[in-house]
Amino acid sequence: MTSSLAISVSDDGVALVPEHDQAAASLVPADAAGAPQRQFWETEHTRPDFQPSNEAAPELVAATQNYLGECMRHPYLPVSEIRARQFARVKELVELAYRDIPVYRAKYDAAGFKPEHLRDYDDIQKIPVITKPELVAAFPDQCVSKKYKPEDLFPTRSSGSSGQTLLIRVDYDAVITDTIQGVRQFAMQSGGNYHAEDLLAHVYTVPWWFDSIGGDYPTAFISNLIPPARVAQHLRYLGPKILSLYPSSLDALMPHVDEFRSSLNLAVTHSEYSSRAARQEWSRQLGVPVLDEYSSEEATRIALEMPDGKYHVCEDTVHLDVLDPITMEPQAAGQSGIAVITNLLNEAMPFIRYVQGDYITQPANPAPSDINWSQIASIDGRLNDAFVNRCGRKVPAGSILDATYRWMFDCNLHLAQFEIVQRGVDLVEARVVLGQDTPLCRLHGSVAHLEDLLKACLEHPVRVQANALLAFPPKVGKRRPIRREFD
Repeated sequence: MTSSLAISVSDDGVALVPEHDQAAASLVPADAAGAPQRQFWETEHTRPDFQPSNEAAPELVAATQNYLGECMRHPYLPVSEIRARQFARVKELVELAYRDIPVYRAKYDAAGFKPEHLRDYDDIQKIPVITKPELVAAFPDQCVSKKYKPEDLFPTRSSGSSGQTLLIRVDYDAVITDTIQGVRQFAMQSGGNYHAEDLLAHVYTVPWWFDSIGGDYPTAFISNLIPPARVAQHLRYLGPKILSLYPSSLDALMPHVDEFRSSLNLAVTHSEYSSRAARQEWSRQLGVPVLDEYSSEEATRIALEMPDGKYHVCEDTVHLDVLDPITMEPQAAGQSGIAVITNLLNEAMPFIRYVQGDYITQPANPAPSDINWSQIASIDGRLNDAFVNRCGRKVPAGSILDATYRWMFDCNLHLAQFEIVQRGVDLVEARVVLGQDTPLCRLHGSVAHLEDLLKACLEHPVRVQANALLAFPPKVGKRRPIRREFD
């Protein structure tokens, strides 16, 4: 672009091409050093002081060289070897937790369980389950290992569809392993059509832990708060091979699909419920496969939908049990049960036989497959509501949930529980239970920032009423923390 052209700047801080040149390229992004821009926030006003870490790049590269081959082979190992490796890792985590994590030691002692009771794979069922409320109450002193310095751990949080916030700490090695397993995920879901030079774009809350592996497998980030029309423009510029996002966000992008689909060979949805029929329709419009990822903050990847349409459990990432919700005994195959996971990566804050809260069904007759990981027949939980703006556009629940996470992250709010309820097109109520370290004045002082974030999502001003409660009333089933309560 020559210096004689006048350049305007969009709300999200990206230089826009003059109108007569927009047919060729809608955006001309670059950072201060002139490198291609791969981060797109909703506005400069709300952009946090945050950058993905490159400090571990040499260690990440070395770990990738050492582990990627083994990682890629794992799904195809004999079932007996997969189970032997799982059992060895679960036993190791149980011993670690009993020694170093007070909440687990107290729970196991109360149940009369000892690590030495684990003698073979079936004994995993003897391990007492643990729940989110127990870990919420135990955080941080009773559930985070004191072997790690707090500043060396990666912070994240989970609420899911329960609306109850659990702060999570992840150790460095787990993040590195998780990053490498992400390469395997997209290689498998793309049918082997994912290479070191291919760009992966995340439409999400914040960028991924690392923006590449020593320059290979680069990732881009687009804030999920940006309205879909502009997300499509950013995707057109980036030209990613793979797109990763919430199902509700992908649905919102469908009116703009011609803007960005030409570069894609795969789209992956995650974190929210989506039907197979919906993914097939999105696939038809995109012209590429749209596959699902079943995951959570506590467990990271749990299961992946493969090109044949079958979900396979990532059995070097998690151990998965499906239990009867009443007896908490193994549920019969073909019947829906509650998911109980053991995260095989995170040692800083272990999740061992953790009640995930989702309902899933294991197949009575697993389909033949070259992949020897166990299968899931269906994922039966997770639904949220979309908000609606003045023009009648549905704003994905995932965008509102991201705005809530950003509000908490940017303003240092610890909310033990929350509900974000759209009462009217211009009115949103934030109902919260404050964490012990969050004063009421901080909540009220942060309302303007939540209004700014929601304005970016809805494309018009919104008034937020923040109400602090001592506790939410009891509710049967899972609370829907993001919902609309008007027609």
